[in-house]
Amino acid sequence: MRLVLVPSERAEAYDPTKTDPRLVALVRLLARQAAREFVDAEWERASRDRLRK
Repeated sequence: MRLVLVPSERAEAYDPTKTDPRLVALVRLLARQAAREFVDAEWERASRDRLRK
């Protein structure tokens, strides 16, 4: 993956002390996806455990 930062004319000046809202949104999206996959895996494991009994 390659990330190239090109400033837009309408973008604010970059301030390293502020968090980029796009990055925050991406991290939240990835966290939700990981949580969903974890819950799905746990449901699958629990259903397999019930079938063995």
